[in-house]
Amino acid sequence: MTTGASKVPRWFLLPTIKAQTRPGSSPFMPRRLALLLFRNSTSTGSGLPQAGPGRGWAWSRVLMSVLVALPLPIFGIGIGVFQAQWQLQRQADRSVAQTIERLDLILDSSKLAAEAVQNMIGKSCDMTTRHVLQWQAATNPYVRSINLARGGRLYCASLVGPISMDLETPTFIDGRLRLMTGNFATPNVPLLVTRHANPAGSALAVVDGRYLLAVLQLAVQEDDLYLKVGDLRMGLDGRVSNTPIPALSEAFAQRTSSSHPYTVIAGARAGSIKNHLLSYTLPFLALALAGGLFSGLICYRLLGRPSSPRTILRRALEAKQFEPFLQPIVDARDGGWIGAEVLMRWHLPGEGLIRPDLFIPMAERTGLILPMTRDLMQQVASVLAPHAAELPPRCHIGFNISAAHCHDPQLLGDCRDFLAAFPPGTVELWLELTERELIEPTEDTDLLFQQLDAIGVKVAIDDFGIGHASLNYLQRFTVNALKIDQSFVKRIGADTLSAHLLDTLVELAIRLDIDLVAEGVETAAQRDYLRALNVRYLQGYLFGRPMPIREFLPALHQHRNAVRNTIDHQS
Repeated sequence: MTTGASKVPRWFLLPTIKAQTRPGSSPFMPRRLALLLFRNSTSTGSGLPQAGPGRGWAWSRVLMSVLVALPLPIFGIGIGVFQAQWQLQRQADRSVAQTIERLDLILDSSKLAAEAVQNMIGKSCDMTTRHVLQWQAATNPYVRSINLARGGRLYCASLVGPISMDLETPTFIDGRLRLMTGNFATPNVPLLVTRHANPAGSALAVVDGRYLLAVLQLAVQEDDLYLKVGDLRMGLDGRVSNTPIPALSEAFAQRTSSSHPYTVIAGARAGSIKNHLLSYTLPFLALALAGGLFSGLICYRLLGRPSSPRTILRRALEAKQFEPFLQPIVDARDGGWIGAEVLMRWHLPGEGLIRPDLFIPMAERTGLILPMTRDLMQQVASVLAPHAAELPPRCHIGFNISAAHCHDPQLLGDCRDFLAAFPPGTVELWLELTERELIEPTEDTDLLFQQLDAIGVKVAIDDFGIGHASLNYLQRFTVNALKIDQSFVKRIGADTLSAHLLDTLVELAIRLDIDLVAEGVETAAQRDYLRALNVRYLQGYLFGRPMPIREFLPALHQHRNAVRNTIDHQS
């Protein structure tokens, strides 16, 4: 059974799993911004400090902490043991649930990939068959290879083409799933194989074990976690073994998937409660006994009225601190500017410009992304509409939207207002679907996109090729363009597999008759490669960095003069 390259490209990492960081601890977030978004503040809405508890109350809390800590250490340890046991069991239950959910997602995707090629079962392993298999392997975010079998033997693989190898059908659990220690191509990399059978034979989708290991490692906290398929199991060390799972005596959780024949087991070994106590409870007791004043200060601050992240962002919106920055989009054929993508920046007094990835997720969670985007569209229209005649013909102006926008009934009205601010036919409004939150298709979202299409609003899929939802969007919504993620562009000339995937994405867009925009173009070599692939539009630092909106028109005029001087010089 064959697999893809042994080195998994970075853009194939699980798109639905993101590392969680405690507020204020992100290495990318300015410390003062983190304090603004996550601190407990005593400020009132008027900006005046709020009167807090008196100093005498603070000292009383310190005394109460010391009095409770000294006479009741045994009771405290008992509570600690109970809390540790409860926490370990809760973590085990959560780890099992999260692992089942994520593994089902992977296996559902691989099952769909196998079903998609079932009509090729029994056919000869010619170039047409191999192309179908390779396309499925390239476009499915989890599948490493797709293989065909008949008569109990593999005969065609997406990677090597014709092959003859025993399928070992009895080793598949319920005839559908098999956990392997590796294969001839990557003997030390575990594999999980899904099998879809029909009378002519079977189609097999191979999932790289490193995806499985990533799921296990991201779901686990302090407990042990195992994936069990038949008699084989895989643990956090990434190895497949048939040895019994160690006794999990202090916490235990087990659950079998309702969709696929595998089981996930999590728990804590003997000694875990003691380790939990030594790691958490004792430092807290020592702090309570030796640092009463510090405990009182923490309680004092906790009693203060908190200023929520929503309030902070709302005040920033009311103060017009969110500004539009425009990055040019160019025609790959002549380098002429055809429009721009609108990016949001937070101009925070005392901190300067804040990147959107540091505040947009919070805005989406609080729902403020809707009025923030509306305000951004109004700012762009107010600045550019009076100069519509100076813009490129049918100027492309793109805004990013998320799942919240697709359930907002005001989005249609916002788009109408934006287009109405310009003379008819002077601009094209583009909405770029992002994947920070999955858009759940409903009848309302379908109607919304139909109405947007009816008034001439174009839809593009942002960062296409790296998220599991991109193909779903492509199938569900009317899509006018794909924006190739910059991770593909960055590896042009350095990564053969990336080049093949990029070629496949371009071929997909050509077959679907939709435009392509390549993001992150930084070198002339990247530009020339994309131009040779007939990618229509380009975007990146090679053509211009994001700039304040009031600098866009002067930069556009400067670019036109430079192009005109070049033409005059050449003539």
